[in-house]
Amino acid sequence: MRLTRLFTLISAILALLVCGVQGRSLWSEWRQYQSAERGLQALQLVEASMRAAEKLSFERGPSNAVMGDGYPAAAAKQERLRSARNDTNNALRQLQQQLDQRDATAALDQALREARRNVDQLAAQPPDGRTPAQLNSAVERMYALVPLALDTVTAATHASEQAYPRITRLLVKSRLAVELREYAGRLGSTLTVPLATAQPLTREQQERLQFLRGRLEQLRQLIRMNSSEADQAQAVQAALARMDSDYFARGQQIISAVEQASSSPRASGAQRYGMDTAQFAQRYVPTMAPILAVRDALLQEAQLQAHREFQQARHELGWAMLNGAAILMVLVALLIIVRVRVVAPLLRATRAVVRLGNGDFTAPSRISRRKDEIGDMLRALATLRENSMERQRLEQERAHLIEELKTRADTDYLTGILNRRAFATAGNLRLRGAREKDESLAVILFDIDHFKSVNDCYGHDAGDQVLIRIAEVVRATLRDGEILARYGGEEFVVMPSYCGLEAARALAERLRVAIEQEPLTLSDGYILRVTASFGVAVAHGPHAALDDLFHSADLALYRAKSQGRNRVETQL
Repeated sequence: MRLTRLFTLISAILALLVCGVQGRSLWSEWRQYQSAERGLQALQLVEASMRAAEKLSFERGPSNAVMGDGYPAAAAKQERLRSARNDTNNALRQLQQQLDQRDATAALDQALREARRNVDQLAAQPPDGRTPAQLNSAVERMYALVPLALDTVTAATHASEQAYPRITRLLVKSRLAVELREYAGRLGSTLTVPLATAQPLTREQQERLQFLRGRLEQLRQLIRMNSSEADQAQAVQAALARMDSDYFARGQQIISAVEQASSSPRASGAQRYGMDTAQFAQRYVPTMAPILAVRDALLQEAQLQAHREFQQARHELGWAMLNGAAILMVLVALLIIVRVRVVAPLLRATRAVVRLGNGDFTAPSRISRRKDEIGDMLRALATLRENSMERQRLEQERAHLIEELKTRADTDYLTGILNRRAFATAGNLRLRGAREKDESLAVILFDIDHFKSVNDCYGHDAGDQVLIRIAEVVRATLRDGEILARYGGEEFVVMPSYCGLEAARALAERLRVAIEQEPLTLSDGYILRVTASFGVAVAHGPHAALDDLFHSADLALYRAKSQGRNRVETQL
């Protein structure tokens, strides 16, 4: 094995080994960084879904107030409902913008429209026309919206938990806080129908209250269960304490007061509860705000933890890249030193000897002017080198001359385009291609109308100028791949790329218009306008022949001339 190949092989092996080890390390760090970045995005999406769920839950209060009011509902209550709906719409719009799939919230949007339409229909009826079943149905429809909002980002929740396993408990507890807020809202909404109808709680409603209380207490205990240092953060503990004092103490007292009023034998009629749905919402809804504060505190701790891990992943990726770059730079520097100081001198000496042995004198060798036999030999080699270079120069001139003669043989001397012989060669080659591809091949044959009169009136020099200018106009109109040649005299031929008869006819019409509209300025300044007649023919199939194609185009050209010239005719 040659020294150059051996050195290249060794260098390649070392480079591959180093790059493989560094690439594996960088790929691992890059995947961790991407996973952390996707986890942050997913965490933001989870937060947006919880915000949307919060607004959907909050909208139930104004909705219950409107359904429990007279007809029409008070303007202030209607305004609060419109404001709540606008807040919900904005939250859902932000959630939709963060989702990759446009139709991810389609089911939620449809359910929200139906629930709102149901609320508006009930609000448009007199209070006596609103049955408890209808009110319960409207409330249940609003209940179903929150789970739909949370389900839209289930995949994002899983992605965030996979990227940051240590925040899984925080995300679970934040979702439990959302559920706690939802069940607290359901607890209050259970009283919507009794408050709206001034009727006592039914047995079913009392059982539902007990069930919801039990569920609320269960969620409360799950949220308060400490499982990590983040759960014991000061902000989380403060939010939990406020939730206990505001909701589980004061909020539950409001619920108990309504229950006692319902079971009181002395209360009856519209004064049974001493409040309507709107007044109940104004007292009860503010007590649920600390639940959302718990959710926000848990999400904030999760985001802080995720950002710390993301920064750590980015720093590790940066260090891995710097480390890999440093190792590669050291390796390259070592290889360059070895090549320049050891391999290159050996290569130069070897190549000089090999050149002389193979008779390659294209590059001069570094020789000394010695006065001995070695000097005579080197001078003789220099003479041979000069003779070899002269022979190469003569061969290049001969090849250039042959190429120039070939070009002249294929080019029309006047217009600079292909002549008839070259066009026939190119046409037969394209015809074979059309047969192989089973495509149509078109030929456009045209000549200048009344060209003889141009020669007779203005001279043959003017006729030559017309031919040159017509060739330039047509060549500028054609696209790459479309062949133009002078067929003879004032007759030209165009072969477009593979196309049908209609496309070829359209091209011929463009050429006809271009020639007709082009002013031809003669050498004496006289402006001359000429027209041309066109014949178009198309061949297709295995039996297509170039001579038959030309003959059909020539017949079409003859019809164009006989029918008035300056027109395009196609084969019959």
